Amino acid sequence: MKVKIFAACRALGFVIIAVQLLPNPTQAATDAPYPNRPIRLVVPFPPGGPVELLGRAFTQRLVETMGQPFVFDNRPGASGTIGTEFVAKAPRDGYTLLITNCSHSSNVAYYKKLPYDSMADFAPVTQADVTSGNLLVVHSSVPTRSVKEFIALARARPGQLNYASAGVGSPLHVTGALFALMAGIGLTHVSLQGQLARA
Repeated sequence: MKVKIFAACRALGFVIIAVQLLPNPTQAATDAPYPNRPIRLVVPFPPGGPVELLGRAFTQRLVETMGQPFVFDNRPGASGTIGTEFVAKAPRDGYTLLITNCSHSSNVAYYKKLPYDSMADFAPVTQADVTSGNLLVVHSSVPTRSVKEFIALARARPGQLNYASAGVGSPLHVTGALFALMAGIGLTHVSLQGQLARA
């Protein structure tokens, strides 16, 4: 598939969030110090995406310093809420962590009721201020050669041009909606899954 690349922009940083990291105070004092077994890192998106890639790079050093492996567990779906719910309901022992993106905070606005409390059920561990470039691309059959021409075409065809992202509330969805708002155009958002969203 041939595409034209018009412009790049910066995406929002990713955040690692964990269910209450400290062991339960009722735990027996004779338990081995944390961590004494592998740590599960839940990625609430499909395998191979930017959140997982960041997590793999981030945990390499943690494996060396903590002496325990990190097991990646992809649980995609519903804009990250499926994997996030799994972490929210996991034992609060520091062995199940969540790595996510801005959808953790934006899902509160998109869903009337979430199966967890985004604030009360999670304790932030760290923020990885990593930005990745987003590209505005169109299929080669679209009769535009610049951002200016694309905006003019979108104004001439309100609501007829689609843009894709990995899901509602994802950085690409938010970036596309912001671009459309700033340009004063109407674009239709289409949610794709997994590799299709990164093609």
